Amino acid sequence: MQTGVTMRGHGHRFRPFDTGAEAKDDEKVKPLRITDRRMLAWFVEYLKPHWVKVLVGTLATVLSSAAHLAPPYITGKLIVDNVIRDQHYNLLAKYILLLIGAYFVSQLLAAVRMNIMHVLGQRFVYELRLNLYEHLQRLSLSYFESRPTGDIMSRLSNDVNAVEDMVVHGTDQVISSILMVAGTITILFVLIKWQLILAGLWPLPIFVGALLIFARYIRPIYRKIREDLGDINTELQENIAGMQVVKAFAREDYELESFRKWSHEYYKANVRRIWLWTTFFPFIGFLTSMSSVGVLWYGAGPSLAGNSVASAGEIVMFLGYLMQFYGPVGMLIRVYDIFNRALAALARIFQIFDEEPDIQDAPDAIELTDIDGEVMIDNVTFKYKTGETVLKGVTVYARPGETVALVGRSGAGKTSLVNLIPRFYDPLEGSVTVDGHDVRQVTKASLRSHIALVLQETFLFNGTVNDNIVYGRLGASQEEIIQAAKAAYAHDFIMGLPEQYDTQIGERGVKLSGGQKQRIAIARAILADPRILILDEATSLVDTEAEQQIQKAIENLMAGRTVFVIAHRLSTIRNADKIVVIEDGEIVEEADHEALMERGGLYAEMYQRQFRLEDIWGAGQDILGSNSRP
Repeated sequence: MQTGVTMRGHGHRFRPFDTGAEAKDDEKVKPLRITDRRMLAWFVEYLKPHWVKVLVGTLATVLSSAAHLAPPYITGKLIVDNVIRDQHYNLLAKYILLLIGAYFVSQLLAAVRMNIMHVLGQRFVYELRLNLYEHLQRLSLSYFESRPTGDIMSRLSNDVNAVEDMVVHGTDQVISSILMVAGTITILFVLIKWQLILAGLWPLPIFVGALLIFARYIRPIYRKIREDLGDINTELQENIAGMQVVKAFAREDYELESFRKWSHEYYKANVRRIWLWTTFFPFIGFLTSMSSVGVLWYGAGPSLAGNSVASAGEIVMFLGYLMQFYGPVGMLIRVYDIFNRALAALARIFQIFDEEPDIQDAPDAIELTDIDGEVMIDNVTFKYKTGETVLKGVTVYARPGETVALVGRSGAGKTSLVNLIPRFYDPLEGSVTVDGHDVRQVTKASLRSHIALVLQETFLFNGTVNDNIVYGRLGASQEEIIQAAKAAYAHDFIMGLPEQYDTQIGERGVKLSGGQKQRIAIARAILADPRILILDEATSLVDTEAEQQIQKAIENLMAGRTVFVIAHRLSTIRNADKIVVIEDGEIVEEADHEALMERGGLYAEMYQRQFRLEDIWGAGQDILGSNSRP
């Protein structure tokens, strides 16, 4: 069980400001089109369980559109021609009631349509967000180590929101608008003289051509906007998380300039989008207005000369249908903007769904139940995707309840080795077994349920002390939580907090000291009650006084468990059953402390050098202390 910590073994800090071009080359986002078979199949798959609602919503849309097509005919043909021109005033009340009924039915069905389709759209987006997050949880650590956190967050939030606009609002408008356009064209060709049709629809070819040209230029801009927004989120997330470092080096101006660069790219992309829209839509508006001018010219002009092309009612009716034709077409263009943004976002979402975890359960993987804690790392060779070989034929054996310390210079491969035990990575060669079971043949969840980690950089969640401790074993009682805190020497300082176990500790435990955070992490691991424990430089970032308390807590945590410990201070591992010295990915020494000191090899050299440094440090502290006395 991973107890709320971050793995640091092969993580690379990814700054898009420095390596953005390279990242873009590695992660080309394939553009999507609304007609892409994959996207259509994806929609069908999501909507299939809700086919009844889709059917009712579609039926309401059809009937609402049909009712909406009636008013121009009633107004022009019936009221203007029959009542006003032919002076059949006795029919006026009947036609007025018919007109009111058409408006009422149209709006009632529209309300039903919008309610069903919008709620269905929200359900669609809800499931998309959950599925995307679930898929992210399945991906291996290597995925998160090679990608900016801000970009992943942008895809889960901003990109999903863009898809929400399309599904919740756009799709409903597209269906209703297409039905209105199709219905209007049908009525025009059945009821209206062809001369008026030509006069009203002559701008249509220009209209369609302009739309195609517009689409060609706008879609790449939307893709760039989504990418730039991801870069901005990455920069923000990283800078806020590292604010203490920014301030410590007085790099506010440098980071501001970096953020300004990303923001300016986003600004320029949006300005190009705005320029296209503000140029295109006034042109389209003027073009559609000319259709009404054409109708009036060909309809009213000859009538004034005594050559009637159409009656006044027919002209009124045709102008009404013309508005119902160009209105939905204009809506389709505005929705097209939403769809372009959504398609750019959806391509980035699909990119995550296309990712497969490097580490997957075997088809016949078994559940690892109760274990003794025997661990065998047998002749493993391991390298990361970068091609860097970090372990070469390493063999380490730990009996149940044994403590194995891993020692070596920074970058020797210690953390990479322990990361193989919970199967965060798989070796290139060799095997890792727990109680004789190859970890590749058991489920990841059951394997990790027997493992706890306490690492150098403690990760705590933004919640209460209680929330962070119980994360080790969800469902534990309050008494068990308190007992774990006492064993971790955390109970006393917790009781001194404003709300004790219910105290909010802030993001990453910012309201606590380093030693306090580490003890809460130890309490979390104690509550998990693992058979195998991994300690990766668990005391290297705390002061001496805190280290003493943490060391006592760790001793309680280690009792009766198989322990792999990576220690910065070699004095803390003198009592280990076995000390394994790693150099350049290979084991160069292996024995207990006394035997290694007698050999006078690399371990003895490192121990003596560190011992001398500690003596020098202690003497320096004494001198500083004596100089400060009056």
